Amino acid sequence: MFPMPTLPRDRHLRRRQAMTLVELLVVIAIIGLLLGLLLPAIQRVREAMNRMRCGSNLRQIGIALHHFHNDYGRFPPGYLYAFSPQGNALGHGWAAHLLPYIEQDALHRQINWQAPIWDNSNTAARMQHLRIYLCPTDGRSANQYVEMGSEQYAMACYVASFGPGDMDDNPGDDRGVFFRNSQTRMADILDGTSNTLFVGERINGPFLSPHSHGVHVYYETTWIGAVREITDPEDDHAHMVLFQTGHLPNAPDSDDRDVVAAHRQGAQFLFGDGSVHFLRAAISLGVYQALSTRAGFEPINAATAWQ
Repeated sequence: MFPMPTLPRDRHLRRRQAMTLVELLVVIAIIGLLLGLLLPAIQRVREAMNRMRCGSNLRQIGIALHHFHNDYGRFPPGYLYAFSPQGNALGHGWAAHLLPYIEQDALHRQINWQAPIWDNSNTAARMQHLRIYLCPTDGRSANQYVEMGSEQYAMACYVASFGPGDMDDNPGDDRGVFFRNSQTRMADILDGTSNTLFVGERINGPFLSPHSHGVHVYYETTWIGAVREITDPEDDHAHMVLFQTGHLPNAPDSDDRDVVAAHRQGAQFLFGDGSVHFLRAAISLGVYQALSTRAGFEPINAATAWQ
């Protein structure tokens, strides 16, 4: 047999093809462009999911509020107040009263209801963060604390509606549903539950724009209650659990008494009928304040407020 002829090797064909620097830069640029297009979309999807979870929290709070009313014939107080020379001798807020209705019975029993929330007997309870009281978009509040001297209070993201008044000047103003020692009944909401704000959102941390309200420069929100000011016993810090409609949602000049959400363009609110709606920062201040009263008889159409 004759041997098979050996074909000549083409070194050029067998040479490994390497990527040039220009080609590499083009690939990197394309990847960067794709990431630039994808990241905003991913962030929008993530925020949409967070808003859904935040809305779910508010709906569960609404169910808890209605169960509380069914049991007691009234809604929980905005916060409890009793005078003492050291400041508010109670302070327990609406969210603390709802604990048995949000599957936190053990924590409810852990609270000393006869002692101030700043008492040492309430240290363990007041330092617990509760997921249902935290907006998923707020990256600060889930593991940080509002501090009052050496005391720490677990942050939260939801505040109940005080109304259009000034909670510092008149903490007993009863135009809203929740205020100092309030005992509001469903029958007291003459504007209709679908036209009345119950709960809104608030972040924690520095004001949106650098300024001060009195000595305050931070939004401070807790779930256990209104914490008295150590250096001024008459200041019971109602803003820690309540909001007033002094400024529009997310207003740049808002202070610690307003609604300021982690969401862009506005905030989510629980209404008295249990529904949750997103109110935009561009809502009319007159409509916004009318929604915060329970018996103002303002001629408003709430359905147009969140369009």
